[in-house]
This record gives sequence, C-alpha cells and structure tokens, in this order.
Amino acid sequence: MFMLPNYSFSRAAAAVLLFSAAALSACDDTTEVATPERVVGQKFSGDTLKSPLKGTIPGRDKPYYMVGDVTVNDGDTLWLQPGVKIIVVGNPKSPSTFGQATNNPTFFINGVLLSVGTKEQPVTITIPDNLKGDPTAVQDVASDPAFKGYWGGINGDGASLIALKWTNLGYVGGPYGANAPTGYAAGDPKYGVSMLAKKANAQFVLEDSYLHGSVDDFIRVQSAKFSVMRNRFEKTGKGGGEAVNVKAGCTGDIAYNVFVGGATNGVKVASVAGSAVQTNVNTYNNTFFNCGYRQTKSGRGGSINYEVQAKGLVYNNLIANCRFGLRMRSDDTPDLANIKYNNQFYYANTADQAAQFNAATAGSLTTDQNADTRGAVQANNPRFQSVDLATASGTTAAPSALIQTSNFLKAADNLRLQTGSPALGKGRTDFQALNTVSSFNVPGIFQPTITAPGADAGAYLGNGTGNQQ
Repeated sequence: MFMLPNYSFSRAAAAVLLFSAAALSACDDTTEVATPERVVGQKFSGDTLKSPLKGTIPGRDKPYYMVGDVTVNDGDTLWLQPGVKIIVVGNPKSPSTFGQATNNPTFFINGVLLSVGTKEQPVTITIPDNLKGDPTAVQDVASDPAFKGYWGGINGDGASLIALKWTNLGYVGGPYGANAPTGYAAGDPKYGVSMLAKKANAQFVLEDSYLHGSVDDFIRVQSAKFSVMRNRFEKTGKGGGEAVNVKAGCTGDIAYNVFVGGATNGVKVASVAGSAVQTNVNTYNNTFFNCGYRQTKSGRGGSINYEVQAKGLVYNNLIANCRFGLRMRSDDTPDLANIKYNNQFYYANTADQAAQFNAATAGSLTTDQNADTRGAVQANNPRFQSVDLATASGTTAAPSALIQTSNFLKAADNLRLQTGSPALGKGRTDFQALNTVSSFNVPGIFQPTITAPGADAGAYLGNGTGNQQ
C-alpha cells in the first residue's frame, strides 16, 4: 500500500477528515448522510496559488489563479480535487511579457502531485479565454495561440509520483530562462509534463485526460515507470515534438490514446545502449490521425517511432492519413530481437500515404506483418462515425498547409467506429499490458486503471470500452 510522503494516513496531518451530517426526515424517517470529504494535509484557501504549496485544493465554482512558479517540495503532496480550475495569468504587473522566459509560470514538483478529476468535473489548467482566439477554427500554425507557449506546464523531474486523471492541460511550452534547471538550456521550450526522473522508482500515470497545445513535446518521461491510457492529444508540437516521448530507463504502457495532428509522432520510444534499465514499452490500441506533417525534416515520423535499443510490443493501432506508419529507425536501431509488432490498421487517402504505409519507408526497418491491414488508396476505410478523411495532404516531402492545420477534432468529429467498420475484430488479445505502475495506490484517492488489449483496432472499441474522451 502506498503512503503519501509526510502524509501517512495514520497521522493527523493527512488524516481523512469526515464531515457527516444526518437529518431525520419527519415524513419518512429517512436518514441522510452527507458525502464524506477527504483531505490530504491542509486545505488551500484563497484565490491565488502560492509557492511552496502542499495539501488539498478543493473544487469550486470559481477558478484559482497562477501568477508565478509554484513548487511542491520534496516530501510534500499537492492534491487537486475534481472541479479545480486554475487559470494561468502570469505576473499581473507585466501582462505584455506573458509567455516569455521571465513570465511563464511552471509547476515544479519535487514530491507528489495528484490531479484527480472526473469526467463530469475534470481538473483544468489553462490560460484566460481571451488569449485563446477561436479554438474551434483552423488556424495558421505561426499565429495559432495553441503554439504560443504561454505557461511552463509541469516539471516533475524531481517528483516521486505524479498522477493526472481527467485533467485538461493546454497552451504550454514557454521557454526556460537564463537559470534553467540542469538538463535544459535557456530558450528551450518547456514540456507540457516532464518527468526526467531523478528519484529511484519514480512513477507517472496519465489517464483519461485532454492535452492540447504545446510548443514541443507534451509528455516526456525518462527513468520512470509509467502508464499513459485513454487520453486525447491535439496540437502537440509547433514545428516538431512528440505527444509522448519516452526516453531511456522507462517501462510502461501507452494504450487507448487518440493522437490528432501532432507535429511529429504520437509516440516515440528510445533507450540507450548499456542502460541499467532498458526501455520497454507496450504501445497498443491507439488511434493516430493526421500526424507528422509539421515536422518537415527528412525521415522524421508521423505515428509511432521505436529507436535506440528500445523494445516492447506494438499491436492494434489504427493509423489514418499520417505522414508515416510504424517506424523502426534504421539509423538509431531499436532492439529488433525483442520487439514484436502486428495488427496495425492503415488508411491512406492519397497515393503518397499509401506508398509509405505499404513499404518500408526511408530510414525504417519496419516490415509488413501477416495481420496488418494495408491497401491501396482509400481502401479499408475505417468508417469513423464522423470525420473528414479527404483532407489534401500534399506529399511526404511537401505537406500541404491544410494538413498541417488539421490538428484537432471539430465539434462534430468522432473517431469511434461505426457498426460494420473493417477495423472491428482486427486486434489481438493474446498479450498483456506491462502494468509497471501496479504498486501506485493512494487509498481512496487514486489507483491506476489499466485497460487490457482489445479485439478491435484503435482507441475506441466496438463494445464502448477503451477511450472515453
């Protein structure tokens, strides 16, 4: 059983506080008991987040505000409860510099962060509405507020545990300044969430969340056990960057996620030769749509990249209209002896896409597998419930401006599969998730939910399970 640092459930500082009220009805003798309230540490009060910060931030109708960096110290825990909304506004005395190196507030987690919303009441960390423009309109990449990088996201390099569930994060990627932490340089865009773990046995879990708008990688993990399940990623990377970038020393699962319009890959997995822990990642039942077109460097990905001694299983992914399919990099070779892949479902709207999907592309050692679904142009339409599959994409070498900005789902779009979709039944279930975060259990607050491999291709299964975004 996991015990929160400095917040053991046997100690007063992190006691479970139960507020119960009973009312006896004169009419029917029914006893009504109020829902128990659970609090980790002291409950935060006020409107503006202050650093250092620990304890519980309760949900409420009005937002909280973030004006500068917020640190959670080693040994402390910050718990964001359902319905918490944090508006990042930056230094109110210098609004014109918001998003610059001196003014893009960042969470620095050196202890534990629990951001646990619900589908009905997610946790939201975002910027003021007046800075977003029209998030539902196709916008030029150069001027799209999603790629401005207003705030610095969550730096969890020093954290022991981070859990984000039903959490909405957006508009991240502000640059580091002159005093950047070790491993970063001044001017580097901050990641949406980074956990380049400095602590042994660090764990990261991301579930059922909506991640949108980042200058570079949205998620980057290193030397950690992790699980990334059932999330939706949009507008990740302005001119480069991955939605999920897994580095050396990581073990975990990436499953049932939806990746729309990422600059480079939805998923990139790499290790380092001679690493004490070889990167081992199972990537299964994800949907990749319109990915890879803002990264115009030759041979860079568009859906899934495995490279540099990484290993794992890659099954049941649905890849539609992406710049490249699954790639095993030939110049940074993954551990091909310990990678198994099959049951990818491909749909290509253009001849250029079909050519990439149906043959080992430049710089890739990937070969066709017996249970893959591949075909000619516009064959094997996955029959999504509602989405435009006819966007003109240009070529691999010269992507169109339209495909570069087809990077989010419009209100009427729906990537669930219709009855009779040829992607139904194209998955395999004779393997298991790695579930390396099975010891991550905060009793009564959060425990990871691992979704097993499904019999259909993609993130949305025909039986209604899988991604719930």
